[in-house]
Amino acid sequence: MYDTVLLPTDGSDGAAEALEHAIGAADAYGAALHVVSVVDHRVVLAADADEKESVRTELTDEATEAVEELAERARSAGVETTTATPEGVPHREILAYAERAGVELLVLGTHGRTGREKRLNLGSTTERVVKAADRPLLVVDIGTE
Repeated sequence: MYDTVLLPTDGSDGAAEALEHAIGAADAYGAALHVVSVVDHRVVLAADADEKESVRTELTDEATEAVEELAERARSAGVETTTATPEGVPHREILAYAERAGVELLVLGTHGRTGREKRLNLGSTTERVVKAADRPLLVVDIGTE
């Protein structure tokens, strides 16, 4: 049913929790897993001119560490895994990557907020991906912060 699964990560513990579901789906379908962490270029652009490159380097290093940690866990579970750290606006890059790689299932973590907290956090990357995605999604409730 699915040959490719995508797990975006921001390096948080919640994204690591979603990994278990991504591994389960990839294993169940014999799918390859793509783990992606987007370097948010808005953060780079907001930095002082003399700090832009060091901010980009720091964010890229953090993204690389995040994807490699999850990829290693997936590989240890016997799942073929690819990593990427594109730069851009996170939800846009996640969707663009999914399109380029022919991803058939996206696995995303959410904090499961309710009520006022949910209304205040409508700008989350997960929500934006969910609203714009044109392929199946598995949204994993990783609890509240």
